[in-house]
Amino acid sequence: MKVYECKVCNFDSVCFNSARKPQNCLIVILATAPSIRQGHILLRSIFILAAAYALSPFSFAHAEGVFKSKPAGEKKLQISSVFTNDFLGDGDDRWRTGSLDVSATFGGGDLRELPEKAWERYQLRFRGEIISPSNISTPSATDRQYAGVLGLGLFTHFQKNSYDVYYGGELVFVGENTGIGALQRNFHEELDILPPSAAVLNNQIPNATYPTVHGGLSKSFRSERRLIRPFAEVQAGVESFARVGMDIVLGGALIDDFLLRDSVSGQLVSHSKADDSKGFGFLMGADAAYVVDSNYLPNSGTLAFENLRPRARAGVVYQQEKFGLFYGISWLGKEFEAQRSSQVVGSLNINVSF
Repeated sequence: MKVYECKVCNFDSVCFNSARKPQNCLIVILATAPSIRQGHILLRSIFILAAAYALSPFSFAHAEGVFKSKPAGEKKLQISSVFTNDFLGDGDDRWRTGSLDVSATFGGGDLRELPEKAWERYQLRFRGEIISPSNISTPSATDRQYAGVLGLGLFTHFQKNSYDVYYGGELVFVGENTGIGALQRNFHEELDILPPSAAVLNNQIPNATYPTVHGGLSKSFRSERRLIRPFAEVQAGVESFARVGMDIVLGGALIDDFLLRDSVSGQLVSHSKADDSKGFGFLMGADAAYVVDSNYLPNSGTLAFENLRPRARAGVVYQQEKFGLFYGISWLGKEFEAQRSSQVVGSLNINVSF
């Protein structure tokens, strides 16, 4: 993959084809933010990779040429992403304000079916997240601190005794060194939106790296146009909790897809689509986590974290052979004692192939 200046639009572009034909380049909209382009080299590199992966469904068809020797219809590599932001929900810029999850899966045969052994199917996940106080200009002393979060993890997915199982680990980087705060400030300034103040960014969660382990299982009860999927999962590291919940899918889409869960909203998103997954699908779900530790929140005073953390969600997806669009909203319960209210975030996933 090479980054160069597109001769057609003069934007910085990511090219997946050595011929550099305009129709084979994936535009990364960096030119509209010169302050980002002139910023920290590591931050810019991460932003380019995140943007490339986030829009990767648009370019995935070009990568298919690498696999022409594979059996027709068999999927050996899949990339997907989900973008979550409160702008798509209640419209407020606060708390769990924005995130991006990008996943690539490979190994273990056709990606639409789970293997029976661990570490045959791999999921490589990159995620970034912004956590902020409710007022990013003059925050209250009882509100949570700002946190920029980057995570890079490796997981395995397999099926055991009719249960879908996953486990793995990630490194979670928190603090000013992630560059997330500077990125949000520059982005807001470019769009003439109130940026996080120096007081907010100077008081963000300190720089740290947290090794974090995850594990979970789910059981799918399927009919032709219905999926009921109870699940349980645990996490220990940057936050430590146990969670149980259930999702229900109705309609012609998602029923037989390989699904991944967004880390913030809990939304189920199609990662690898089954051949007969077409039309509309409607999702609803809820879960609750019992939290025993959080490095995003000190366990004292008004900032003490809430032990019980509920979520509820609903969404709609429309899928055809070469196109998929998902939008969902998620209600997130209070995470700390002084939090004035719950919040609503929206999630978006677009998948296009040619």
